[in-house]
Amino acid sequence: MNIDHRVRLVRLKSQVLGVVRSLYVYLPPEYASEPRRRFPTLYLLRGHEREWVNATEDASRGSSTAVDIYERLRAEERIGPMILVMPGMASDDNAVPGMLTDFHSPERARSVPGVGTGRFQRFFFEELLPTVDRRFRTLPSARSIVGFSLGGYMAVKAAALHPERFVSVGAFDGSFPYASDGGKTARSADGLFAQPMFAPVFGAPPDLAHLTSNNPICLLLRADRAALQRLTWVIQYGPQTLEPWGSNFYRGEYLVRVLRSLGIANASASPVLEGGDHTWHSADRYLAATLPLHWHAMI
Repeated sequence: MNIDHRVRLVRLKSQVLGVVRSLYVYLPPEYASEPRRRFPTLYLLRGHEREWVNATEDASRGSSTAVDIYERLRAEERIGPMILVMPGMASDDNAVPGMLTDFHSPERARSVPGVGTGRFQRFFFEELLPTVDRRFRTLPSARSIVGFSLGGYMAVKAAALHPERFVSVGAFDGSFPYASDGGKTARSADGLFAQPMFAPVFGAPPDLAHLTSNNPICLLLRADRAALQRLTWVIQYGPQTLEPWGSNFYRGEYLVRVLRSLGIANASASPVLEGGDHTWHSADRYLAATLPLHWHAMI
């Protein structure tokens, strides 16, 4: 691993999960020089806390991290100072995703470190957000959330559950499940979460009621439409030509159509990241292109 030296590791003893969870936090230079100032906060989700700040997370990355992207945009005066928060939302070994969901069958991950009770939704809203706001000089009225892949699922779910807690939400090549009956239920034939790593989260076979209650699409269609419309939505995904293994084009298109049906425009100039694929190089490209949109929503 090659963790960016500009971030600090924070450990949180979670009462909800019953285990210690970790997150990386980046503080802008102004944090030290302006000790009374509060700052907008961007949450970056994927799975393990290291992923956005590990320059060698995959072979495509080429030594870049989210901090490099942020500081380059600062130097270009396209964004201002903000706190970056990269929380761990998976098991310590990244084998079991947390999915910002209270697990259906946590006993299936009893031996996996870092899962505990499996109540990752409660952990995120009841412990993580308040702890970050308490430990750091955040500006809770200027909080954004972004995710890549399963992180996109989590970011959209978080915004659908609590739109009042965010000003913008973004996802690159998110893993969005389909819904049936006008969004009333998860689609039973959708095999997205049939893989063994999802068994603790959704059951094995996946429990349809639990899938439905945690499906970001279903949650969007049940949420306060006016509250959702107040957010800036920044959605992109890889091209259709890379389906089914190189992009989540169809699932991204599905989310954008649902948002459109709710009267929500996608702030991305184009929903498809041309030349993009399901890699960290493309996720970094997405962040570089869209971070100014989140900054504009924060100020």
